[in-house]
Amino acid sequence: MDRLLYDTDVLIDHLQGRRALPTGDDLAYSCVSRAELYSWAQADEDRIDAFLDAFEEVIVDREIAEQAGRIRRESRIKLPDALVAAAALLSRRQLVTRNAKDFRKVKGLKVAFKA
Repeated sequence: MDRLLYDTDVLIDHLQGRRALPTGDDLAYSCVSRAELYSWAQADEDRIDAFLDAFEEVIVDREIAEQAGRIRRESRIKLPDALVAAAALLSRRQLVTRNAKDFRKVKGLKVAFKA
């Protein structure tokens, strides 16, 4: 299995019962997605925490923050998306997302687009 990083939209799909996601050692999400899930109108924080515990969390450190700034400057995508892209790039993971429009703009990012 590839090393994957799930974007927030795919995590929401799982939490809403639209798409089941596998769990495992090489699967991760960005802490930005945790913030986005907590801000979600239907947020059940205990359920979110229990779900995310099955994945590795990639935190935003200085290196990711700097790379996200470069990505945003070059691609003009939103800062949260730039942070997620930088997390995927620097952790050497393929990003799983439904957001083809924005993430296609990020050079060097390996993306698996989910419909």
